[in-house]
Amino acid sequence: MQQIRRMKFLVTWFRNRRFRVRQYTARYPWMFYTLYQLSPGNRKLMVTRNTRITIEGYPRSANTYAVYAFKHVNAIRWNEIAHHLHVQAQIIRSIKYKIPVILLIRHPLEAVRSLVVRHDFIPVNEALEDYCRFHNDLYPLKDGFVVADFDMVTKHYGEIIEQVNKKFSSEFNLYPEEDDEMNATVLNEIDRRNKQLDKGKVTHLYRPDKDKEVLKNLVDLEENSELFQKALAVYQKFTEIN
Repeated sequence: MQQIRRMKFLVTWFRNRRFRVRQYTARYPWMFYTLYQLSPGNRKLMVTRNTRITIEGYPRSANTYAVYAFKHVNAIRWNEIAHHLHVQAQIIRSIKYKIPVILLIRHPLEAVRSLVVRHDFIPVNEALEDYCRFHNDLYPLKDGFVVADFDMVTKHYGEIIEQVNKKFSSEFNLYPEEDDEMNATVLNEIDRRNKQLDKGKVTHLYRPDKDKEVLKNLVDLEENSELFQKALAVYQKFTEIN
């Protein structure tokens, strides 16, 4: 039993250190792309000269829904969308390449609790620090992207894409969020992805779920803490950009 506990501790320690290294390199495109392009899976998600749009944000901020809904209404190949790496480097390089960017944001209470439920090797305070760092690094670049809050993405995504077209002179098709049949199709695609990659685990679900909410409510996150208040202030600052 003691040996099993030790193995679990070592696995958690290793995964946490790997996360820390990734989040450090996330701030520096040259470093991040040099290291992480070695993975074929990462290369499929990275910004390149062929990227037509970048859809990125802090984890658990409607990333999967935003990407799948966008692709569903636009004739665009997977390798033409940069997504799901959740690093500043993606946005920084996209702006450098003059690629349209949708930056997804979510209230820190929801985003951080959801992240910690999915990745139990990330302590709450560490997740909050990363939330602040991710957004603070990108704020000076605010003229280079369209901000999309979680609720706007899930309820009024067409308006977000319209903002993208206006800002970047693009002609992407808008998403008809009131089309129930299309919404169902997109959600089914998302569920298939979850089953394929994560075996349908509740902790890894890409959309709201009552069982996942129960787990999120068990996360010990002190809303009166100085760190959470900093994260909240960062979020509110971003909601005022557009």
